Amino acid sequence: MVYRSRSRKAFTLVELLVVIAIIGVLIALLLPAVQQAREAARRMQCTNNLKQIGLAFHNYHDTYLTFPCGARGMDDWALKNGSNWRTAILPGLEQGNIFDQLNFSGSFAGNSYAGNEVLIKLKVDAYLCPSSALPIFDTSVGNNSMEGMCHHYVGLQGAAPTVPGNVGGYQDCNHGWSCNNGLLSPNEYRGFRSCIDGTSNTVLISEQSGLTANLNRTANYYGGWHGARNYGYVGSTNPGCSDLWQSGTTCLRFAINSDIIQVGATDTTYRNNTILNSFHPGGVNMLFTDGSVHFIPETIDFDMLKRMVVRADGQVVSL
Repeated sequence: MVYRSRSRKAFTLVELLVVIAIIGVLIALLLPAVQQAREAARRMQCTNNLKQIGLAFHNYHDTYLTFPCGARGMDDWALKNGSNWRTAILPGLEQGNIFDQLNFSGSFAGNSYAGNEVLIKLKVDAYLCPSSALPIFDTSVGNNSMEGMCHHYVGLQGAAPTVPGNVGGYQDCNHGWSCNNGLLSPNEYRGFRSCIDGTSNTVLISEQSGLTANLNRTANYYGGWHGARNYGYVGSTNPGCSDLWQSGTTCLRFAINSDIIQVGATDTTYRNNTILNSFHPGGVNMLFTDGSVHFIPETIDFDMLKRMVVRADGQVVSL
């Protein structure tokens, strides 16, 4: 009699379940590492964006011996909605053809774009952080049809109220504190000579890409290309203080990733003091005036952060 051995041709159910469990554990272990690697790549791209923006600022300074103003208002009240620094450095971001089509006597407000229709649906990759969940385009206040770009980087007017020993240059207005003790104030042109605390110690641009539920809480309130909604820098005797705000810039008033300004709140005093935030875990990328980029943790001492955005307070913070 010949006996034939039966060969096994498949896993048993128990073996199959064990293999599936092992694969599940491996995926659970590897997934966070993959996600961290992807975020590291996105944060590096964000850093490169800011370096590109910094180079564009330096090229602008080489040409005009000053930086652009943070936000530009117009002396004609009917055309009060000027542009901001984001339009001024477009040639340095390989967008010179767009810049040449801009009408600086027209409107840069997101509810109109009259004379600057080229800005509708315009996408500039250097202004977009890849980690952000903000939409690329959205309508602004007072506009339900024309979509403009949602920018992820904001200019620093300075800080207010200032910490003890700082220079002045701020005022409490109807739409929050407005200030001119930084480098990108409304209607004021400053360059390297104004940066008394040192270019490597003073912040020029920061991320503002982490607030997705309400774009009105960002510097895209009146559209990302909009400048100052009133003429002139607000001073102690400026009668327009009650109706002045700027897009594209912020006067530092709250800590990084702060939730002081609640989404959906009716308070309008945030407009000059929108919060620095991002989807990067634990902080934001910041561009310093010398062109360097540093990741600033949200745990940084707030008074120290204020000193970093004020250009000439004599209280230098070294990273």
